[in-house]
Amino acid sequence: MTNQEIVVCVADDLGLRVWLERTLDGAWPVEFVASSDLTRVIKLVEATGCRLVFVAMDEANPTGSLRVISALVKSHPALKVVTIAKRVTQDHLLKCMRAGARDCFLADSDAEEIRTQVQVLLSRDSEDGRGDGVAASERRQGPVVTLLTGVSATVDTRFLTQSMAFAISKRHPDARILAVDTAASERHVFYLDANNRFNLSNLLHNPDTLDDTLVDTALEEYVPGLRLLAGTLPPEDLTEASNADLFIAFSQLMGLFDHLIVNVDPAVADHWIEVVGLHATRLVMAIHPIVEQAHLARDKLQQWAPELSRGCQRVLLVDGYEDKVPPGLVELEAAVGIKAAGALPLDWANRLLAKNAGIPIHKLPRRSVYNRKLESLMRRMDDRPAAVGEAGSSSRLPRRA
Repeated sequence: MTNQEIVVCVADDLGLRVWLERTLDGAWPVEFVASSDLTRVIKLVEATGCRLVFVAMDEANPTGSLRVISALVKSHPALKVVTIAKRVTQDHLLKCMRAGARDCFLADSDAEEIRTQVQVLLSRDSEDGRGDGVAASERRQGPVVTLLTGVSATVDTRFLTQSMAFAISKRHPDARILAVDTAASERHVFYLDANNRFNLSNLLHNPDTLDDTLVDTALEEYVPGLRLLAGTLPPEDLTEASNADLFIAFSQLMGLFDHLIVNVDPAVADHWIEVVGLHATRLVMAIHPIVEQAHLARDKLQQWAPELSRGCQRVLLVDGYEDKVPPGLVELEAAVGIKAAGALPLDWANRLLAKNAGIPIHKLPRRSVYNRKLESLMRRMDDRPAAVGEAGSSSRLPRRA
């Protein structure tokens, strides 16, 4: 055969791996991935334009296999997912089909027949004019996803995300917008007087319940078009085993909103970026104008680079900025290595009043220089190209010993 495109196989069972490789007999090179490494599967699909993924049925954990299938299909609707198994019951086969699998190959099937079936599955894409890069092109038409985080708990990304959500709502009045707070308390989502009983943890444990009806009933609009979701997750939901659950839930939310903006608490940033970083349209790194934070931000961005798509816009936001106190914005850009969207003043009196009153800062009865600067900053971010290049390869700030 002339077709040498890569196929991916999600399998832990060595016997099934060997069987599949022998069955395909070099017609399609196979990239094997462990079932716990879902993010690597998604990255391979993105990078290679892979159109076919095999998922091995784990008899010891059949639910885990179903989650992998569901996550793949929700991420890439055009992707062909086929299960492979040593044996399978009718009930489990039905569950696989409902999760999105196109077929199931048994390990005792004829090798030539399976190669023919694979060829048919892949040729259907060509006949429909939906060849390489289909999944990537579909995802580019999806919602705008903004992840906002920092490198220090002293940077109030919670208030920043809250304020940016209202600025997005003002700029896009007809859009459906969801703001997620991963640092929500038991009483409040962000600093607002809003307490939704439904939270992200509910969704992770009941993913099949999410639809427009649930959104309309469980997530009340704070202002027209803007809904809030408490995204604090317990430690047991921040494990490798639960990655697929978060990935599926976030993918479902993406199908229901035009804009998603997430306050990614620095304490859980590594986990969130690893799981949903590929979905991000924009990653906003917020720092104070402090040398130590600038260097930490650069290190984190380098660490997260493999988890983000090539088109992800990476921007710096400097909070609590003072014009007359060095380092300046240009020096901070060079230190962090990405362009700055802008800087926000401290304006502490207005921030404090907004937080304690439980209202957005633009609703204060007096003018706020913070809000004026934020709206200007949001205009600049919206006007930027999809991908933002690095600001510089070397830091002009002294690195502390």
